[in-house]
Amino acid sequence: MAARLAELLAAIGIASPGDAQDVVIADVTDDSREVRPGALFVAVCGAVCDGAAHVGEAIDRGAVAVVSETDLRIPVPHVRVPNARAALARLAAVAHGCPTEDLFTVGVTGTNGKTTVCHWIAHLLGADRTVVIGTVANEARGLRAVTTPSSPVVQRIAVGARDAGTENLIVEASSIGLALHRLDAVDFDVAVFTNLSHDHLDLHDSIDAYLEAKRILFSGLRDTARAVVNADDAASESILAGCRAGVVRYGLATRADLRGLDPEFAVRATRCTLAWRGEMEPVTLPHPGRHNLMNALASAAVPLLRGVRLADVAARLGGAPAVDGRMQFFSRPDSVIGVVDFAHSPDGLRHALETVRPPAGRLIVVFGCPGEGDREKRPVMGEIAGRLADRTILTTDNPKREDPGRILDEIEVGLRRSGGRWERIADRAEAVTRAVDGARPGDVILLAGKGHESYQIVGDAFVPYSDRSVLERLGFSGA
Repeated sequence: MAARLAELLAAIGIASPGDAQDVVIADVTDDSREVRPGALFVAVCGAVCDGAAHVGEAIDRGAVAVVSETDLRIPVPHVRVPNARAALARLAAVAHGCPTEDLFTVGVTGTNGKTTVCHWIAHLLGADRTVVIGTVANEARGLRAVTTPSSPVVQRIAVGARDAGTENLIVEASSIGLALHRLDAVDFDVAVFTNLSHDHLDLHDSIDAYLEAKRILFSGLRDTARAVVNADDAASESILAGCRAGVVRYGLATRADLRGLDPEFAVRATRCTLAWRGEMEPVTLPHPGRHNLMNALASAAVPLLRGVRLADVAARLGGAPAVDGRMQFFSRPDSVIGVVDFAHSPDGLRHALETVRPPAGRLIVVFGCPGEGDREKRPVMGEIAGRLADRTILTTDNPKREDPGRILDEIEVGLRRSGGRWERIADRAEAVTRAVDGARPGDVILLAGKGHESYQIVGDAFVPYSDRSVLERLGFSGA
């Protein structure tokens, strides 16, 4: 990319300084470590540090202009804005030629199911014609522990997709990503809402503030776009407040536009009949649980709005792939089953435990809660585990800079209330080994919280670790 600074600023309604007329911008970034010659550096005040403190480093690396929220005395053109994050999003989009305007772009938000829905939409639209930005896909890009990347990264991925001839872009829209303006300048054709339950209250202070962050995705839709919402979730109507787009509801409720009729839940599959605009098609989803049925309905609504025939959507759902770290089954020759799932919220853990309960054996769960996060959910998750599992082993899950012992103490409060049986083993590999050693034929072991992740975040370090790898080392294979 190459654009004149004055033209970029004019495109987003910002007056340019006199010394900006002949400045050519080669990139837009808020990360001083990524600055290359010709870059426009946007100094964002983050939770850990203020970008203004790194302006000197950015200029030394070749930044030719700076945008910030504060006055600066620097040797390159400088523009002051009221909101650096919002300006960053718009500048990055314009600098890259607004690529999402040329793609069929879908945003997916909600507490649980976002990742699965994103990947199943891609499957239904054609994985070879679709790029996904989200938790699992970002890991493959080397973006660790991030759901919605910064706005410049989003725009770079989008322009790469457009230039490669890709038709569709599916974006996992986290509440924090929306609140921090990372998706402000993305032109969404469809926005999907999965559900709302307790999570991230450390970041949003209250459930109402959390919902308000999710609502940003819908309030920004143009009137020719479509909003796809869960008819079975009470938060859907609040999500739609201020939304100008046409609305499509999915679910099991009678008022849904896309319904799943007569659902049947098996140990490894789900069956129902899809009902859409007077047509009906049977479908067998190769994934268990009511939550996966809802994920499938949310996913199916998008290609249906795109004009794909209901029969084709039903057929493709029959081959919906397993998403890395989402309800992945492993087995051992003695009939012990291991399940790796990313469930890290109270509602997610409840759904996972209810879905994998064996018909005869015991249900064992190994889980923890991340450090430096939502502390209110810890006892809630402990109570759910104690109530629904026959045995619980508490362990670490990305403790970061927090004392792992304190995290386990807070989870134990809920376990005591539930009357469940549990023990504590801080080392996660040791905890999984203990669960496996104590399992009997017919038992199911749920490893919750880590999912696809191949590391533990301890302090500021990413320490190699994988639930899947531990199971495979203990004699399990993909089931």
